[in-house]
Parts: sequence; structure tokens; C-alpha cells
Amino acid sequence: MAWPQWLFPFSGFGLAEDGASLIAPMATDPTGHKSSRGQEQEIGVYQPMTDTAKPAYRVLARKYRPDTFSELIGQDALVRTLGNALSLGRLAHAFVLTGVRGIGKTSTARLLAKGLNCIGADGNGDATLEPCGQCEPCKSIAAGRHVDVLEIDAASHTGVDDAREIIEGVGYRPVSARYKIYIIDEVHMMSKSAFNALLKTLEEPPDAVKFIFATTEIRKVPVTILSRCQRYDLRRVPAAMLAGHLGMICQRESIAADEDALAAIARAAEGSVRDALSLLDQAAAMTADKLTNDTVADMLGRPGRRESQTVLTAALAGDAPSALAAFNIAYSRGAEPEMLVTDLLDLIHLASMQAAGGSNDALIESEREMIAGLAESGIARLGRAWQLLLKGHGELGQAPNPAAACEMLIIRLAHTAHMPTPGELMQKLPKTSPSAPPSPSSAPVASAPATSAPVASSAPVASAPATSAPVASSVETAPIDTGAGMPSSLAEIVALAETNGEMLLAALIRNHVKLVSLKPGNLQIGLVGAAPGQLAGDIARYLSQWTGQRWLVSLSESGGAQTLAEEQRDADEKLRDTIASEPLVAQILDIFPGASIDEIKIPETPDAALTLVDDNGLLEAGQNNDDDEEMSG
Repeated sequence: MAWPQWLFPFSGFGLAEDGASLIAPMATDPTGHKSSRGQEQEIGVYQPMTDTAKPAYRVLARKYRPDTFSELIGQDALVRTLGNALSLGRLAHAFVLTGVRGIGKTSTARLLAKGLNCIGADGNGDATLEPCGQCEPCKSIAAGRHVDVLEIDAASHTGVDDAREIIEGVGYRPVSARYKIYIIDEVHMMSKSAFNALLKTLEEPPDAVKFIFATTEIRKVPVTILSRCQRYDLRRVPAAMLAGHLGMICQRESIAADEDALAAIARAAEGSVRDALSLLDQAAAMTADKLTNDTVADMLGRPGRRESQTVLTAALAGDAPSALAAFNIAYSRGAEPEMLVTDLLDLIHLASMQAAGGSNDALIESEREMIAGLAESGIARLGRAWQLLLKGHGELGQAPNPAAACEMLIIRLAHTAHMPTPGELMQKLPKTSPSAPPSPSSAPVASAPATSAPVASSAPVASAPATSAPVASSVETAPIDTGAGMPSSLAEIVALAETNGEMLLAALIRNHVKLVSLKPGNLQIGLVGAAPGQLAGDIARYLSQWTGQRWLVSLSESGGAQTLAEEQRDADEKLRDTIASEPLVAQILDIFPGASIDEIKIPETPDAALTLVDDNGLLEAGQNNDDDEEMSG
């Protein structure tokens, strides 16, 4: 048939009757003259696409999306749990998959949908974790066109109306599949009202309906939703496993790649498979399928592993010029200072783990010898380098010139390399013995409280328990022989209260009571501080109850000794001053200006040294090499 000319308003255009070609005769101007081309020209030819047309390129992240659970790397716990649930017939009606980006949440949801609806190549199969990929449900789900598997992007379907559509669809049975499956990606983007609308349906859905949620922000999902789902946390893929996966893909794609280059990409991906494949795709395009460590480092804007090792090794050896030269080479090749410091921190961490006896399975073969060499520096030096690098990493963002800040950090790292560690410093100090003690009978004994904080000293110190520590008041005479159970000092009254479980009363006596006089059945005290008004009556009542004898407790406006708490503080200060006067401790305090003795700990080992403190110094009763003092600046 001939097409009417009004369909082609432009002069000289016509369509052949077969509809295959569009022909334009030679162009004419309004006066009827021919154009300068002087001949008819074919301006366009329609050619239907044939099978020989070159297919569009698919990025590696899409091309190598797993088709079966066996191809899902790094998620063994998830696969094992789902496999057992299928085999035991305990499959949940709702799942929530969470984890960082690019580790397989959506892929797992699609694989689960295929496995639940797979009927096998012969059409008689049951639900499985190994879908055949050949039956119609498997093919249509993989192509995203199955009518019973609905994949919804919650980022663009956030409202309650979208939730209502899901609720209405749940009421209908599957058209052709075994289960109707709703895959909701980025479910945390749904509104609060949409979540609330789904609660009842999610709690009691029809038997043929399954929900699979995927999210990177699990904390934004209401707990009412999480309590109705089985939660699966997908783990980051270890760098060594990810590097091996990239190597397998390079073999399939005929990409020549060094092991160090793949390891650098795996580290940069931070456990994300999709990120790793995207970086591999970019690196292959940049290097024409020939990946080397240097080219990958240039692409990532970070130094190569060897350059980072050179900087760190030279800095830990105190060779600042070599370390700075290695940094300048890396910086001139495009490495960012922040990325260099991050790489140095990673090396320090791996070396410290090996030095501490940790596992090094995450290391690739080419890095094992390097990390072993760094580990020989020792945990103390590696820990000091870690602190310097961590502090310097925070300074890079504040510095006007990050490169200069990184150079200053390297200089500090090299400067501290030759400084002794605290352990080496203690070993270099001269070993001295405590001052000569006078006769133990020359003074009353004081003590220090036992604390849980560690303290250090080569001069061992010990004391009696805290409850019996305070010395008797100066107004007290010798203990009164009053028979069994009759207290003869304020400290014994406190001990009696503690023995009978009256801890509050014991604390009030220790902090607010001054002893004026004590006789059997008669106690005269003074009160200090915010003491309760009924304290004297409580003491009399409890003493009468505990001793079986009536007690009279009276208050005095003047006189009296210190409280037990005040006496304890004085004893602590005396002990601290005595320890500080020891030659070894005094030398340590001189080496570290501003240092002080904060706490004192009593050795707990049976063979620990026992020393008593009197007015003139330390009375040594044994020897011990444990550290019993703690210095703080």
C-alpha cells in the first residue's frame, strides 16, 4: 500500500511500501532548484536487529551475581541455617537480611525466592537451596518477570498506600508458583505508618506468602517488625577470600592481574563484593586488562603496599630521611596522606596481632614475610606507633596542608623509635633496697587500704586489712578485758556492726563518730559532719542487742579523737610519703616530672613481701620483685 503524503510534511520524503527504507530525493529550495549535492541521497535505512548484533557490555558486578547459594561467598552461617530450615520443614514466613552495602542481601533474597519456587528440570522438584536454573520459575525469577515474585524498592514506595497494596495482594493465592514472595529492598526507608500497616499481615500471613526484607540500616527498622522476622546478619567478606574470588574472575575474563593488585582492591572494598567487582572493572579498563600493584595504587589514590612498608620500616628504624623519601614518592604518584596513614595503621595492626600470637589467616602469601618482620619490633613499640599514628590521623583533617602534617607525623614516629619502652626503662634503673628499718616496737603500726588498681614498685609494701587499719584513739587506754563480745575500741564497734550485717551503721560510725571515752556499757562520742540525729540511739540499741548488756551512749560537745576515716586518710598519706622517699621511687619521680603515686596495692600472692609502716619508714619483713606502685603524670 502507498502511505499518504500528509504523513510526511517535509518536502521530498517518502516511505517505501515495504516499510524497510526511508528515501529522500534530492533536496530542493523554494524556487525549485536542486541542491548542490546534485543527486538523491539515502538519509536513513531501518535494519531490524539480528542475532549477529554485539550484545551490550554487562559490568562484572552484574555478570557475576551468584546464581546458587554455593556461589555466595563468605556467608556460610546463613546458607547452613537456611539449608537446615528447609530440610527440617521449619521455614519462617518472614526474613530480614542486614549488612553493609554490596555483600549479597538482594542476591540472597532472589536466590531464596528461586529456591522456594523451583520445580526442577523435570517439573517435580521441591523447595531447595540449589535451584536448577532451568525450570520456568527459575528463569522468570532470574529475569525479574515472575508474576508471583514482587521486588519492591522501599526507597520509592514509602507510604501507607504502598503498604495497603501489599496487604491487598497478600489475600490472593499465587498464580503459578509455590509461594508468593515479596522482596522489599531498603526496607528501613518505609514510613512509620507503612510499618504499622504491615504489622498484622506480617504476623499472620497466608501459608503461601513469604516476606524477605533487605536493609543496610537495621537500627531504623522498628523492633515490632524485627520481632516478626528471622534476622540474618550478612558478614563482611575477608580480604583474602575476596582476593581469591577476584582472581577467579580475572581468569574467566582473561585479565592479567598481580596478586598484590588484587589484594589492594580487596582491602579497598572493605568486605563488599560489589565494591570489589566495581573496582576490578575500573582497574581493568584503566590498565587494558593488565593489573599491577602500582597501577591499582594510582587508581585508588593510596600508596602501594611496598611503599607503605618502606615508610613504616624506615620510621620504626629511626631513619627519618628514608621514610620521608618513600612518602614523597608515594605522594607524587597520587597517594593521599590520609590513605597512607590508614595503610600504616593496618600494617601496625596486622603486625601486632602476629606479635601477640593471633591468627594471620587473612594475610596473602606475599605479605606474610613483611608482617613477620614488622612483628619483630615487639608489641610495646608497635603499640606506641599505633597511638602516634592514630593521633596523627585525626590531625590530618585539621591541618591546612595534609601532606605536611603527614611528614611531621613520620618525623615523630622516627624520633620516638629509639626511645626505650617503659619495660626497658625500668630494667635500666639501678636496683636499690628499702631504707634500713628501725625497731618494730618503736612506733604504732599504720596501714594502707587494699585497692583493685594495679600499682608498681620494686619496694614491696603491705598492710593489714582496711577494717582493722585505724590506730586506736589517743584518749583510749589499754584494751579493756570485758569478756567475750564486749568491744574495747571504736574500730571493734565498727567490726561488730559489719559482722552483724549493719553496713550502713558501720559506715556512719567510721565517718561521723569521734571517740571521747569507752567503758563497759558506757560510750561517750562526738558527732561531725552530716550525722543523723538518731545515730547515738541506734548505736546504743544495737550494742545492747549484740552484747547482751545495756549500753548508755552520750554525746559530747568537745574533745574526742579523729574519726576512723580521718585516721585512715592520715595513714594513707603517711604510707605514700614513706614510699615516695625510697631511693628507687624518688629516682622514678625525678625522671618523670609531674608524676605522683596515686594508689597502693597490697601483693596478694602468698610469698609476697610483707612490710609495716611506722613513723620513721618501712619495716621490711620479706623480699618481692613485684611492682607495687603506680605512677601517674
